[in-house]
Amino acid sequence: MPLSKVHERIAIGLALNRTCENGMMNPGKRIAVIGAGFLGKALIRSLLARGCDVSVLDRHPPDGNEYGKASWVTGDFRDQALLRATLNGVFIAYHLVASTVPGDQQVDSARELNEDVVGTVQFIDACVASGVRRIVFSSSSSVYGVQETLPIRESAPTDPISSHGVHKLTIEKFLLLAKHLHEIDVRILRISNPYGPGQNLAGRQGFIAIAIGKIISGEELILRDEGRAIRDFIFIDDLARAMVLAGLKDDVPSVLNIGAGAGHSLAEVIQLMGEILGYSIKTVNTESRRVDIPASVLDVKLARKALDLSPVVELKAGILQTLRFHGVRSHAGKIL
Repeated sequence: MPLSKVHERIAIGLALNRTCENGMMNPGKRIAVIGAGFLGKALIRSLLARGCDVSVLDRHPPDGNEYGKASWVTGDFRDQALLRATLNGVFIAYHLVASTVPGDQQVDSARELNEDVVGTVQFIDACVASGVRRIVFSSSSSVYGVQETLPIRESAPTDPISSHGVHKLTIEKFLLLAKHLHEIDVRILRISNPYGPGQNLAGRQGFIAIAIGKIISGEELILRDEGRAIRDFIFIDDLARAMVLAGLKDDVPSVLNIGAGAGHSLAEVIQLMGEILGYSIKTVNTESRRVDIPASVLDVKLARKALDLSPVVELKAGILQTLRFHGVRSHAGKIL
């Protein structure tokens, strides 16, 4: 290794030592969050609560005073000038941008590839040029595709069956390449199925949020294959805590599963909602799609050990909190 590289690695190590305490990076270091959707907003709130210096780049302006302490830039993450301005002086960059969801079957592959993958390659280049030392990426359990063995470990084969999963896996590979070439610390979080207060009730993903939206509107909920599909649901507060720790803690593996580690069928979720509300949820059955994974449950032992995570919010308690947040009332018309 050239002497200049040795000196560079020593300098980086000294910087890490100055900014970490007991394996946790000093929250005073600037952190960038690229993408402030459902996950991003929860992450930003958690980082600000820890006293972190947060810069945000998102297509939309902040929608509440709770983000007032963050330096917020409104625009597309593919705009190199805005991106580099957001990354200036940043130590950790969270990449939470995605234009596809796991259930997308009809997609414009070329456009989505350009937006997600090419845009991320440019993001990585900007991180390198700006001196960012750590990237945390919100990947997805969809990269595993259909698995015979559950729960799914990080070492399981990756064979996605959706465009979303292919894009996420491709981005993972480019990040690991950047780690090899530029010695950037990379943390890839393969996230299961997040839910909770604040998720879009009329969006394209998030079964629990979509179900609540249908309950409020009085419409029937589409239940594919009679709700037999099994998913690993993680409450948004638990996910935000894991994402914060994945960024701030030292000595974390490059790839981690982030989920609750428990499987529940979609029919079971609907049954839990009915028990809480005191009435049956109106559903209509339809066939499953080729992009639908029959069962996805993550093995999260590695993440719990590496991040020192506490037990997660149980599904029924999380659903109750989410129903309360959206003002859904019980059969008797009472506030939950």
